Amino acid sequence: MQNVQQPDRQSPHSIVALGRTLQNLRESESIETLVQIVLDYIQGEFNYSLIWLGLYDRLAHRLQGVDGRSDTNSPTIEVSLFQQQFALTPGDIMEQVVIQQSPRSIPDLREETRAGAWRNVARQLEVQGTVVMPICYRHSCFGVVLLGSRLWGQLLSLEDQTRLSMLLGAVGTALYQEDSEAKHRNAKRPHEPLLSMMSQLQEAVSLDDRLQIVLESSQTFLNPTRTHVYWLDAEREVFWLRTRSYTPRSKRGQKDEAMEISLQDFGGFYKALSEDRVVAIGEAYSSLKADATSRLMYEIRARSLLAAPILLRDKLLGFLSVEGTEARIWQDEEKQYIRGAAQLVALTTPLSEIQERIAQIELDRDLTVGLTQAISMPGAAETTLASYVERLGDRLQAQHVLVLSADSQTNQFEVVCEYPNPLVAQSALPPLSFVDWQLLEYNNGAISLSFRDRRVDEPLGTTGSSHSATTGGSTVDPTTDMRFTAWQSFFARLGFCALLVGNTTPGRTPEGMLVVAGTSDRSWTGAERELASLASQQIGSLLRQWQLQQQSDRHREVVAKLATGWHDASVSEDLEEIERSILQRLGQVLNSPFLALIAWQPGAKTAKMSATIVGDAQYTVVGSPGISVKKDKLLQRALSRDGILGPIPVERLPESSQRWLAHLGTLSVRVLALRTTPSCRPTSVLLVADRSKRLWGESQVEALNLFGGQLAWVRRGVLLARRVLSQRDRLEPLNWYKQRRFEELYWSICAQLKQLKPLIPQSPFSQRTGDAPAPDSTQELQQVRYQEILRELSETLGDVGQLLKQEQWKLQPREEPISIVRLLKRVLDRVEPTAEKRQIWMQVHREGNATVYADRSKLEILFYEVLMAVCRRVEVGGRIDIWYRALAADPSQFLELSVTDSGQIDRRVLAAFQQRADDEANGYRDALSNSVIDRPPGLNFAMFQQLMREMGGDFFIERIDDGRIVNRLLLRLP
Repeated sequence: MQNVQQPDRQSPHSIVALGRTLQNLRESESIETLVQIVLDYIQGEFNYSLIWLGLYDRLAHRLQGVDGRSDTNSPTIEVSLFQQQFALTPGDIMEQVVIQQSPRSIPDLREETRAGAWRNVARQLEVQGTVVMPICYRHSCFGVVLLGSRLWGQLLSLEDQTRLSMLLGAVGTALYQEDSEAKHRNAKRPHEPLLSMMSQLQEAVSLDDRLQIVLESSQTFLNPTRTHVYWLDAEREVFWLRTRSYTPRSKRGQKDEAMEISLQDFGGFYKALSEDRVVAIGEAYSSLKADATSRLMYEIRARSLLAAPILLRDKLLGFLSVEGTEARIWQDEEKQYIRGAAQLVALTTPLSEIQERIAQIELDRDLTVGLTQAISMPGAAETTLASYVERLGDRLQAQHVLVLSADSQTNQFEVVCEYPNPLVAQSALPPLSFVDWQLLEYNNGAISLSFRDRRVDEPLGTTGSSHSATTGGSTVDPTTDMRFTAWQSFFARLGFCALLVGNTTPGRTPEGMLVVAGTSDRSWTGAERELASLASQQIGSLLRQWQLQQQSDRHREVVAKLATGWHDASVSEDLEEIERSILQRLGQVLNSPFLALIAWQPGAKTAKMSATIVGDAQYTVVGSPGISVKKDKLLQRALSRDGILGPIPVERLPESSQRWLAHLGTLSVRVLALRTTPSCRPTSVLLVADRSKRLWGESQVEALNLFGGQLAWVRRGVLLARRVLSQRDRLEPLNWYKQRRFEELYWSICAQLKQLKPLIPQSPFSQRTGDAPAPDSTQELQQVRYQEILRELSETLGDVGQLLKQEQWKLQPREEPISIVRLLKRVLDRVEPTAEKRQIWMQVHREGNATVYADRSKLEILFYEVLMAVCRRVEVGGRIDIWYRALAADPSQFLELSVTDSGQIDRRVLAAFQQRADDEANGYRDALSNSVIDRPPGLNFAMFQQLMREMGGDFFIERIDDGRIVNRLLLRLP
């Protein structure tokens, strides 16, 4: 054998690399990072073609590949090899390294008979000389590192073996610490689930519920295949299966479980439980004898078992068991838990019988006063009432129980609750007579009726049965009983012959009723009537609480929808969308079939339906006819009063209003003028159409007023914002333009005065007495120049006069043909002094002449301001390029005049300018936003764009790819 030829390196370098690697190992926070550090070091310091690191799995007795390095350059082979599992068999080299914890050297791994599966790997990768090093700490092996070479018989030198041992020793320490921390994290703590179970057991009602809680907790903590509770039947001498719990994967084996375990066949098992011992049967261990263990495990179809007795005062009640289909080693913590859980079951068992007795007492008490206490439970009124009615029916042995809400004004009834099935709710209850209403109001107890022998079509007062109907202690002949005559026939058709009717508000007009019906031939006793009377009063309290709760829910719903409406108004400026959103939420609250907003502009003569919500397709509006604001009587009546107008049936409306409301048919309308302040003239009304028979309560009226007020303020806010934006858009350009125009006037007059000044000494009027007169030709020339200058001043002042006269409050662009060459000459002449002062080279790239249509004075000022802004931001000695060309996409429409410079502009200004353009394209502008566009230079760009759009063109400014700035003016061509 020969040592591995390592690359030449100095020993100090190796020591430094090893120290750095050990430091990195100490700082690593995960196994993956640790493995990569080890592999990187070995690959860099040792010349091996294959490096493989695997961790030892003690339970499975195998090596699990983690990662490695190879020079095969085959990702498929590397992934399959580096993460492969290798089982350890007695006598092979890998097992010797793991058990003896000492390295092994193999001259040729391909020919090593004790290499196992590694022989095939070595042949596949052509690995010969191999060294296997263990990763150990405190006599425990955590894994191995395999180093393979393509040369035969290569070994590590003593120095390299020492360095590698130090490295793997540090790895073993890190793996030991990780293993210890994992054991600590995964350690089971039986007291935690037991404490949690105790709190849950206190809330359980029955013993079976408590047992189920114990089973579910045990299944979660111990994670067995199944969990059972067996109960002892001393007379039959068997344990019988009382309840069970499974993991999802074990439900297929439910038929194989033992339903009963005989004490005679498993006496040892029974004796161990009676002596308060935990029976544990697992891998290579059993608390019972061998033959008893095998028979018991065969009986319960399991390979592992942990059972704890349920003992109460030294009396065995049963046992709690967890079973597994795989062999398992039971830990002490698991045994402690199973014992504690079984003891909790034993402690709660005596409570079962006591709780059953208490439940019967509570039931009787609940039927008298218990419902009142349940009223305070939020959101449980309907469930509580249904449960109460069911128990009341069972207590009175009645076949049917009804709870009705009553309206004495309309003589209508609504079924609130019905037990056991909906019979009466399928048919409308007939109205009661005035006498019946009076009887219910002034009778303090429940009214009992019996009408078994009355035929459905038999008139009252005919001969019939002698059964009596009682009210309090009086007896009434059923054949002459005139009380509730309509209901007698109604309930007789349903098969009932005995009624108990109680008023939920004794001494007052009934707001609700309790009706108990029976099919048997019976007379209601005084106790039953008293119980029904008390129950009626409790139900009345619950109904009132229920009504208050519903009213509160409606108020919360209204508040939530109002808040949503304000939110919609804050994020959108689309008035129609906001109006429709608010109307839709109002429609959800009112549940009306049709809502509409009739709106008009201030001062307009005609209104229209700007938004409609249709709850029923038959009321859909076809078209949007104009509505005369002054001539329509419905609108005028609504505008002339505060509050809601109506309800008014559509057929009773004036003809002018019926024409645009004819599609509503037989509905009735309510109209509300939308006002914000008393001094504000409404510009819209809200119309709600509803069914004529539907009566509105206070909640509906309040909702309409609230949503109407919100809609009025939202409309006013949006319209004001639009007006402010419109005025701002009109006045800002005007102010800017006038400012620049007067600046131009000042420049023009100054220039002309400069031309006039040299001529003043030569004027014949300025010559002194005695001077020789000027020749006639010179005077004539001077006179011509005077006249020319005066004409230019006159033209300038004429432009200013026209500006002041025609554009006092609004820009009035005048289209006229403008030569692009002449435009450039005039503007460049004005810019030339500034350009020369800053030594800026300006070049015009001409493509012939062109004529554009625009307002000459506005375009000259705008282009002059664009060039001046460019000159100000270009560095001294910079360059400005001016181009003009017809757009290729549509040469007959626009000409593009562009100015390119290398100046600097704040990126926020360009971004804000682009955002403004996008917002305007989407129809949204925030008039109150604080943007860099609201101050120069961004404000100038906005003015450029707005002025160009006023003249039918556009303005853009952007940064191109090479960093230069491009100003583009789109001008309309003839």
